[in-house]
Amino acid sequence: MDLLKKRKLEDNGVITDVPVTSRLTIEDARKILESVTPEQMLEILQTAVVRHADVLDQVRVIADRDTTQRKLFIRGLGWETNTEKLKAIFGNYGELEEAVVITDKATGKSKGYGFVTFKHVDGALLALKEPSKKIDGRMAVTQLASAGIQGGPGGGSTNNPVDVSARKIYVANVPYDMQAERILQHFCMYGEIEEGPLGFDKATGKSKGYALFVYKTAEAAKASLVDPVKNIDGHQLNCKLAIDGKKGGKPGGGAQAQTDGHVDQVGPGQYGGPSGITG
Repeated sequence: MDLLKKRKLEDNGVITDVPVTSRLTIEDARKILESVTPEQMLEILQTAVVRHADVLDQVRVIADRDTTQRKLFIRGLGWETNTEKLKAIFGNYGELEEAVVITDKATGKSKGYGFVTFKHVDGALLALKEPSKKIDGRMAVTQLASAGIQGGPGGGSTNNPVDVSARKIYVANVPYDMQAERILQHFCMYGEIEEGPLGFDKATGKSKGYALFVYKTAEAAKASLVDPVKNIDGHQLNCKLAIDGKKGGKPGGGAQAQTDGHVDQVGPGQYGGPSGITG
Protein backbone atom coordinates (compact mmCIF):
# COMPACT_ATOMS: atom_id res chain seq x y z
CA MET A 1 0.00 0.00 0.00
CA ASP A 2 2.77 2.38 0.95
CA LEU A 3 4.82 1.52 -2.14
CA LEU A 4 1.79 2.07 -4.39
CA LYS A 5 1.07 5.40 -2.76
CA LYS A 6 4.67 6.50 -3.19
CA ARG A 7 4.67 5.48 -6.84
CA LYS A 8 1.48 7.47 -7.47
CA LEU A 9 2.97 10.51 -5.86
CA GLU A 10 6.02 10.24 -8.08
CA ASP A 11 3.79 9.80 -11.11
CA ASN A 12 2.03 13.01 -10.11
CA GLY A 13 5.34 14.89 -10.14
CA VAL A 14 6.24 14.92 -6.46
CA ILE A 15 9.95 14.21 -5.99
CA THR A 16 11.36 13.70 -2.53
CA ASP A 17 14.89 13.82 -1.05
CA VAL A 18 16.32 16.00 -3.88
CA PRO A 19 18.60 18.89 -2.75
CA VAL A 20 17.29 22.36 -3.56
CA THR A 21 19.49 24.50 -5.86
CA SER A 22 20.97 27.28 -3.72
CA ARG A 23 23.26 29.01 -6.21
CA LEU A 24 22.14 31.87 -8.42
CA THR A 25 23.00 31.73 -12.08
CA ILE A 26 24.32 34.66 -14.12
CA GLU A 27 20.86 35.11 -15.59
CA ASP A 28 19.33 35.16 -12.11
CA ALA A 29 21.74 37.89 -11.10
CA ARG A 30 20.90 39.91 -14.20
CA LYS A 31 17.18 39.77 -13.38
CA ILE A 32 17.82 40.99 -9.84
CA LEU A 33 20.02 43.84 -11.04
CA GLU A 34 17.41 45.12 -13.49
CA SER A 35 15.72 46.91 -10.60
CA VAL A 36 18.93 48.66 -9.46
CA THR A 37 19.57 52.24 -10.64
CA PRO A 38 22.98 53.22 -12.13
CA GLU A 39 23.76 55.28 -9.02
CA GLN A 40 22.95 52.37 -6.73
CA MET A 41 24.98 50.05 -8.93
CA LEU A 42 28.00 52.36 -8.66
CA GLU A 43 27.74 52.39 -4.87
CA ILE A 44 27.59 48.60 -4.77
CA LEU A 45 30.58 48.27 -7.11
CA GLN A 46 32.66 50.81 -5.19
CA THR A 47 32.33 48.73 -2.05
CA ALA A 48 32.93 45.47 -3.92
CA VAL A 49 36.11 46.79 -5.58
CA VAL A 50 37.58 47.76 -2.21
CA ARG A 51 36.59 44.54 -0.42
CA HIS A 52 37.04 41.86 -3.06
CA ALA A 53 40.29 41.43 -5.00
CA ASP A 54 38.60 39.40 -7.74
CA VAL A 55 36.18 42.26 -8.45
CA LEU A 56 39.08 44.74 -8.55
CA ASP A 57 40.87 42.50 -11.05
CA GLN A 58 37.84 42.46 -13.34
CA VAL A 59 37.48 46.24 -13.18
CA ARG A 60 41.19 46.64 -13.92
CA VAL A 61 40.82 44.66 -17.15
CA ILE A 62 38.60 47.45 -18.46
CA ALA A 63 40.06 50.52 -16.73
CA ASP A 64 43.68 49.66 -17.57
CA ARG A 65 43.00 49.86 -21.31
CA ASP A 66 43.27 53.65 -21.09
CA THR A 67 46.98 54.35 -20.65
CA THR A 68 46.30 58.07 -20.14
CA GLN A 69 44.94 57.18 -16.70
CA ARG A 70 48.04 55.15 -15.83
CA LYS A 71 50.87 57.34 -17.08
CA LEU A 72 52.30 60.08 -14.86
CA PHE A 73 54.60 63.01 -15.58
CA ILE A 74 57.06 63.93 -12.82
CA ARG A 75 58.82 67.32 -12.95
CA GLY A 76 61.22 69.11 -10.66
CA LEU A 77 63.61 66.17 -10.31
CA GLY A 78 67.18 66.78 -9.18
CA TRP A 79 70.00 66.16 -11.64
CA GLU A 80 71.16 63.16 -9.59
CA THR A 81 67.77 61.41 -9.64
CA ASN A 82 67.92 58.49 -12.06
CA THR A 83 65.47 55.95 -13.44
CA GLU A 84 66.20 53.41 -10.71
CA LYS A 85 65.36 55.93 -8.00
CA LEU A 86 62.13 56.81 -9.79
CA LYS A 87 61.20 53.12 -9.90
CA ALA A 88 61.97 52.73 -6.20
CA ILE A 89 59.80 55.70 -5.20
CA PHE A 90 56.77 54.99 -7.38
CA GLY A 91 56.95 51.23 -7.02
CA ASN A 92 55.57 51.76 -3.51
CA TYR A 93 52.20 52.65 -5.03
CA GLY A 94 51.80 49.68 -7.32
CA GLU A 95 53.37 47.51 -9.99
CA LEU A 96 55.16 49.53 -12.68
CA GLU A 97 54.97 48.95 -16.39
CA GLU A 98 57.63 51.53 -17.19
CA ALA A 99 59.61 54.31 -15.52
CA VAL A 100 62.20 56.59 -17.06
CA VAL A 101 64.07 59.80 -16.28
CA ILE A 102 64.55 61.77 -19.50
CA THR A 103 68.18 62.59 -20.20
CA ASP A 104 70.00 64.79 -22.67
CA LYS A 105 71.16 62.66 -25.60
CA ALA A 106 74.43 64.56 -25.91
CA THR A 107 75.48 64.81 -22.26
CA GLY A 108 73.55 61.96 -20.67
CA LYS A 109 72.45 64.29 -17.87
CA SER A 110 68.91 64.37 -16.53
CA LYS A 111 66.58 67.03 -17.89
CA GLY A 112 64.81 67.22 -14.54
CA TYR A 113 61.69 65.26 -15.41
CA GLY A 114 60.49 61.76 -16.12
CA PHE A 115 57.53 59.48 -16.79
CA VAL A 116 56.05 56.58 -14.87
CA THR A 117 53.45 54.16 -16.23
CA PHE A 118 51.69 51.91 -13.76
CA LYS A 119 50.44 48.47 -14.70
CA HIS A 120 47.10 49.27 -13.11
CA VAL A 121 45.13 52.51 -12.90
CA ASP A 122 44.76 52.24 -9.12
CA GLY A 123 48.54 52.56 -8.74
CA ALA A 124 48.43 55.93 -10.49
CA LEU A 125 45.50 57.03 -8.33
CA LEU A 126 47.41 56.22 -5.15
CA ALA A 127 50.52 58.05 -6.39
CA LEU A 128 48.45 61.16 -7.19
CA LYS A 129 46.95 61.40 -3.70
CA GLU A 130 50.12 63.27 -2.73
CA PRO A 131 51.20 65.01 -5.95
CA SER A 132 54.21 66.70 -4.33
CA LYS A 133 56.93 64.26 -3.30
CA LYS A 134 60.39 64.86 -1.86
CA ILE A 135 62.86 62.96 -4.02
CA ASP A 136 66.59 63.26 -3.34
CA GLY A 137 66.01 66.39 -1.29
CA ARG A 138 63.90 68.18 -3.89
CA MET A 139 60.14 68.63 -4.17
CA ALA A 140 58.95 66.99 -7.37
CA VAL A 141 55.44 67.42 -8.73
CA THR A 142 53.41 64.53 -10.10
CA GLN A 143 50.44 64.68 -12.46
CA LEU A 144 48.77 62.71 -15.23
CA ALA A 145 51.00 63.02 -18.27
CA SER A 146 47.97 63.67 -20.48
CA ALA A 147 47.23 66.86 -18.54
CA GLY A 148 50.41 68.62 -19.67
CA ILE A 149 51.96 71.30 -17.47
CA GLN A 150 49.25 73.44 -15.94
CA GLY A 151 49.78 76.81 -14.34
CA GLY A 152 48.21 77.78 -11.06
CA PRO A 153 44.83 79.50 -10.79
CA GLY A 154 44.45 83.22 -11.16
CA GLY A 155 46.00 85.79 -13.38
CA GLY A 156 49.02 85.94 -15.61
CA SER A 157 52.54 84.72 -15.03
CA THR A 158 53.34 87.36 -12.45
CA ASN A 159 56.71 85.79 -11.67
CA ASN A 160 57.82 86.15 -15.28
CA PRO A 161 57.84 89.74 -16.54
CA VAL A 162 58.54 88.78 -20.16
CA ASP A 163 55.43 89.30 -22.30
CA VAL A 164 53.73 85.94 -22.74
CA SER A 165 53.13 86.71 -26.43
CA ALA A 166 56.88 86.36 -27.03
CA ARG A 167 56.96 82.99 -25.25
CA LYS A 168 53.77 81.29 -26.45
CA ILE A 169 54.13 78.77 -29.28
CA TYR A 170 51.35 77.37 -31.44
CA VAL A 171 51.85 73.92 -32.97
CA ALA A 172 49.61 72.84 -35.85
CA ASN A 173 48.84 69.45 -37.40
CA VAL A 174 49.18 67.50 -34.16
CA PRO A 175 47.87 63.96 -34.84
CA TYR A 176 44.82 63.05 -32.81
CA ASP A 177 46.53 59.93 -31.47
CA MET A 178 49.73 61.70 -30.39
CA GLN A 179 50.11 61.75 -26.61
CA ALA A 180 50.70 64.98 -24.69
CA GLU A 181 53.85 63.60 -23.08
CA ARG A 182 55.35 62.80 -26.50
CA ILE A 183 55.02 66.32 -27.83
CA LEU A 184 56.12 67.71 -24.46
CA GLN A 185 59.24 65.55 -24.57
CA HIS A 186 60.19 67.06 -27.93
CA PHE A 187 59.61 70.72 -27.11
CA CYS A 188 61.43 70.48 -23.79
CA MET A 189 64.62 70.18 -25.82
CA TYR A 190 64.53 73.90 -26.61
CA GLY A 191 64.16 75.22 -23.08
CA GLU A 192 62.19 75.21 -19.87
CA ILE A 193 58.43 75.11 -20.37
CA GLU A 194 56.24 77.15 -18.06
CA GLU A 195 52.92 75.75 -19.24
CA GLY A 196 51.57 73.30 -21.76
CA PRO A 197 50.84 71.52 -23.87
CA LEU A 198 47.32 72.83 -24.07
CA GLY A 199 45.08 71.45 -26.79
CA PHE A 200 44.43 68.00 -25.32
CA ASP A 201 41.05 66.82 -24.12
CA LYS A 202 41.16 66.54 -20.33
CA ALA A 203 38.74 63.62 -20.25
CA THR A 204 40.24 61.42 -22.97
CA GLY A 205 43.78 62.79 -23.26
CA LYS A 206 43.40 62.95 -27.04
CA SER A 207 44.77 65.79 -29.14
CA LYS A 208 42.42 68.40 -30.57
CA GLY A 209 44.72 68.79 -33.57
CA TYR A 210 46.92 71.54 -32.16
CA ALA A 211 49.04 72.38 -29.12
CA LEU A 212 50.06 75.50 -27.24
CA PHE A 213 53.19 75.96 -25.14
CA VAL A 214 54.46 78.81 -23.01
CA TYR A 215 58.23 78.80 -22.55
CA LYS A 216 59.80 80.35 -19.50
CA THR A 217 61.98 82.59 -21.67
CA ALA A 218 61.58 84.27 -25.04
CA GLU A 219 64.96 82.81 -26.03
CA ALA A 220 63.65 79.28 -25.60
CA ALA A 221 60.61 80.11 -27.72
CA LYS A 222 62.87 81.51 -30.44
CA ALA A 223 65.03 78.39 -30.31
CA SER A 224 61.99 76.21 -30.89
CA LEU A 225 61.16 78.24 -34.01
CA VAL A 226 64.57 78.08 -35.70
CA ASP A 227 63.15 75.13 -37.58
CA PRO A 228 59.38 75.78 -37.72
CA VAL A 229 58.66 72.32 -39.13
CA LYS A 230 59.13 69.48 -36.65
CA ASN A 231 59.20 65.82 -37.55
CA ILE A 232 57.89 63.78 -34.60
CA ASP A 233 57.36 60.06 -35.09
CA GLY A 234 56.98 60.57 -38.82
CA HIS A 235 54.48 63.43 -38.51
CA GLN A 236 55.22 66.97 -39.68
CA LEU A 237 54.13 69.61 -37.18
CA ASN A 238 54.19 73.33 -37.99
CA CYS A 239 55.16 75.85 -35.30
CA LYS A 240 54.88 79.60 -34.92
CA LEU A 241 54.39 82.22 -32.26
CA ALA A 242 50.77 81.92 -31.16
CA ILE A 243 50.28 85.66 -31.58
CA ASP A 244 50.94 85.23 -35.33
CA GLY A 245 47.78 83.17 -35.63
CA LYS A 246 45.62 86.28 -35.36
CA LYS A 247 47.21 87.68 -38.50
CA GLY A 248 46.89 84.66 -40.77
CA GLY A 249 44.26 82.87 -42.73
CA LYS A 250 43.96 79.25 -43.70
CA PRO A 251 46.69 76.62 -43.33
CA GLY A 252 49.88 77.96 -43.68
CA GLY A 253 48.06 80.97 -42.30
CA GLY A 254 46.69 81.64 -38.90
CA ALA A 255 46.40 79.63 -35.80
CA GLN A 256 42.90 80.90 -35.21
CA ALA A 257 41.62 79.36 -38.43
CA GLN A 258 43.22 76.03 -37.55
CA THR A 259 42.12 75.88 -33.91
CA ASP A 260 38.53 77.03 -34.28
CA GLY A 261 39.15 80.11 -32.19
CA HIS A 262 41.07 78.46 -29.37
CA VAL A 263 43.96 80.90 -29.59
CA ASP A 264 41.70 83.83 -28.78
CA GLN A 265 40.39 81.91 -25.80
CA VAL A 266 43.85 81.24 -24.35
CA GLY A 267 45.22 84.64 -23.50
CA PRO A 268 47.88 85.80 -21.05
CA GLY A 269 45.29 86.19 -18.29
CA GLN A 270 44.62 82.46 -18.33
CA TYR A 271 48.13 81.38 -17.54
CA GLY A 272 49.05 80.80 -13.93
CA GLY A 273 52.39 81.27 -12.24
CA PRO A 274 55.42 79.32 -13.40
CA SER A 275 55.11 75.65 -12.75
CA GLY A 276 57.38 74.35 -15.44
CA ILE A 277 60.08 71.74 -15.48
CA THR A 278 62.73 72.71 -13.01
CA GLY A 279 65.84 71.01 -12.02
